[in-house]
Amino acid sequence: MCYASGMSSELLQIKGCKPVLKSRLAASAEKNNRSLNQEALERLERSFELEDALISNRDQKWIDEALAGVMRPGSVARLRAVAAKSRKAAAA
Repeated sequence: MCYASGMSSELLQIKGCKPVLKSRLAASAEKNNRSLNQEALERLERSFELEDALISNRDQKWIDEALAGVMRPGSVARLRAVAAKSRKAAAA
């Protein structure tokens, strides 16, 4: 098991942590002059920041395409399928 405690009295327990993962985390913590807990928290935060950035980039691409009037292949067909599914669900 891996354990990481925050600054408060709360404890974050990660079950099923493989020794290889714990070893990599410990090596990264040492390299970055952090505790195991600090490294785990930093990596968790970074993973969410990356996810948010990817979603934001994807959404911005769709907005740019819409403003430019660019239709992706199948866009109209997908919209019609969604509309038909919505009508069917509303009628039920």
